Amino acid sequence: MKPSHLFLLVALGVSTAATAQPDARFNVQLFRPSGAPQDLVVVQQSRPLSHLSVSVGPYFSYSLNPLSLIPEGGDLSKISLVGNRLQLDVMATVGLFDWAEVGVDMPLILAQGGDNLEVIGTEGSVESFVFGDLRLTGKVAIPGLRRPAEGKGWGGAVTLNVSLPTGAQEAFAGDGELTWAPGLVLDYRFENGILLALNGGFWKRPDRVFSGVSVGDMAPFGVGAEVPILRGSGLTVVGMVHGAVGLTKQPDEPRQIPAEALFGLRWYSSTGLNFTFGGGMGCGCSIASPTLSFFTSILWIPAKTREWEALERFKEPPQPLPPPPPPVDPDGDGVIGESDACPDVPGPVANMGCPDTDKDSDGIVDRLDRCPDQPAGSRGKDGCPLARRDGNRIVILEQLNFATDQDIILSESFPILEEVARVMNENPEIDRMHVEGHTDSRATDAYNLDLSRRRASSVMRFLVESGVAAERLCSQGFGRSRPVADNATEEGMALNRRVDFTIQPPSDGPRPPCPEDEGAKKRKRPTKKAPKSKSKSKAPASAPKP
Repeated sequence: MKPSHLFLLVALGVSTAATAQPDARFNVQLFRPSGAPQDLVVVQQSRPLSHLSVSVGPYFSYSLNPLSLIPEGGDLSKISLVGNRLQLDVMATVGLFDWAEVGVDMPLILAQGGDNLEVIGTEGSVESFVFGDLRLTGKVAIPGLRRPAEGKGWGGAVTLNVSLPTGAQEAFAGDGELTWAPGLVLDYRFENGILLALNGGFWKRPDRVFSGVSVGDMAPFGVGAEVPILRGSGLTVVGMVHGAVGLTKQPDEPRQIPAEALFGLRWYSSTGLNFTFGGGMGCGCSIASPTLSFFTSILWIPAKTREWEALERFKEPPQPLPPPPPPVDPDGDGVIGESDACPDVPGPVANMGCPDTDKDSDGIVDRLDRCPDQPAGSRGKDGCPLARRDGNRIVILEQLNFATDQDIILSESFPILEEVARVMNENPEIDRMHVEGHTDSRATDAYNLDLSRRRASSVMRFLVESGVAAERLCSQGFGRSRPVADNATEEGMALNRRVDFTIQPPSDGPRPPCPEDEGAKKRKRPTKKAPKSKSKSKAPASAPKP
């Protein structure tokens, strides 16, 4: 008798068994396979199925003594509540975007038998041909650890299994409640095709006590390997140890650790049918640890899908890379052969082997200069000056910034306006330039129109103070009437809050007056004359004004 087996705490007898109340039963199935073709039967590997590829097929498993008790004292033979079980798992899995896969597993107990259940309060043997708990599976690759189908190296993924209470609990085929199990997969694929995988996680189950043994939350684990033996023919061997550590137990009760070791042979056939069969034995560390187990599966991956192609590439042994051709680099600049646009003159790789040029002599080479025909100056950026003439506009590199809801120009925008003044003074042929203010769509039309006028006027005053003749400038506000971007987004509103500088065509005669809007006219009210003072005394000329 193994010390890890359960010892009944009460003497077993027919009379007491007949009146005993049956304990709440649980799912004793330890073999919970995975439906992806390169998963290690019950230990998952990190790579999800290829995008929109599917894998479908049955898993058959047979276990001997998956649930057994040993009476206290050992003077009676072992009681096999479930002495044998033949189970079918119908599985389907689909890959999504090469990053994830989802699947479903429908278990069906085809046949099972065992001793009379009178020792746990019911008559007869365990029911056969019943459904198990429907299991939904998911896997998502971890960014930075997503290994491609034909790749090698480290891989990682997170998993989630959710089991629905569809199984017959009285037949030890279901837990009677929804259970879920998040997990983590870490593995490594060698260049020769060998795969090592490690699984761990948490299994949330209902807390129950069955014949004095706690059955509840568990910590599943698994470690497995796949080793090609005839890689070109798609023949490999798989081996794994898997189980779960019980996280709850009663005082003086041995901890339940159902576990088993399995070995098998796998064949990836070119028809899309992949066969796996094998078996193993349990460790005897739990009442739900089988003595022997056998399994076989036939998974179908439709031909010409991306997953089928990946499996065919896996069967091809890695070929040594051909030696590289001798380099051809007559100018010695490191750019080889036809990639060198200037094979006789050395130049940087970034410029395809040609020497860098700087047409505007601003110290920024043309391939990096956003304004290769205009020098950036000491205040420029990316080869462009803060302000430059472009057709009938003066373009500024950055937006002007004002105090919120005010016409006060922030100091950070002073250098930009100073550059605008420089462009005006260096181009005396510019007869007239309009300073145009614009706003976003927030607030009312009247408010935005007034704010844009005041801001345009502030910019014009700054330019005049910077040396631009006042008669060469006009200011005008347009409010929110001329958006250049969508006001529904923050980015669009930021682009619409702007000041534009539009150069007017030269006039043949005198300069026309600046355009005047109705709001400006209303602000020009006649000044009322101050009433005459009755006092005859006059204030001295130097007296301050009120």
